[in-house]
Amino acid sequence: MYKFIVLIGTGIILIAFFFAITYIKKRKPDYFKYIFLYLLSGLLISANTIMANTSAWILKNTKSILIEQVLILLQSLLLGKFCLGVLKESVYAKKIKWLIYLMILTQIIFIIIVHTENIEIRPSISSNLILLIFCSYYFRNLMTNEPTLILVKSSAFWIFMGIFFSSCIGFPVGTLTQFIPKYGEYGHVRSQIFSIFNVSLIFLYLFIIKSYICLKHPQNL
Repeated sequence: MYKFIVLIGTGIILIAFFFAITYIKKRKPDYFKYIFLYLLSGLLISANTIMANTSAWILKNTKSILIEQVLILLQSLLLGKFCLGVLKESVYAKKIKWLIYLMILTQIIFIIIVHTENIEIRPSISSNLILLIFCSYYFRNLMTNEPTLILVKSSAFWIFMGIFFSSCIGFPVGTLTQFIPKYGEYGHVRSQIFSIFNVSLIFLYLFIIKSYICLKHPQNL
């Protein structure tokens, strides 16, 4: 099941990357460059996972795990920069800048702990929590300002929805898996639970595809 979801997810990322290439010359906000790089790093994560061909977080193949963690760290930074790009004119811009620094710092600390103390911590739990805060800023900004967008045609709206959905699932899943044994009958449970998070990421990439389609309506960026 886990490997099947990885392959499906890789296919979705490839489709999203195809859309990004198709719309590369179309006029769009500067923050879309972060989404393009996010898709590229997503492909690298999928390639690393497929080549490693290991079960979820059995800490033996430390090299592939480190590569994955560094790429996820990069993705967190890119999504943070995207959120800042969308909300740079809002009252939340300064808070977002400081939270991006905090997000990156905590992920780096978690990565160091994992590889020096051999303690299983998912560094992405900090980014998922902070990305949820960014989403709350975006939704609050929408509700407190005069409505000027048709949300279903807004590119930024769909990406924020994808971030919100994946982070809502990723934070509890990333926290929960630390308390489930890696071996025996619980190993299968861990794999199934983590597969739920992978499915939520697939939805994020689907929402990114939708955001590129919305570029046909430049008044609703």
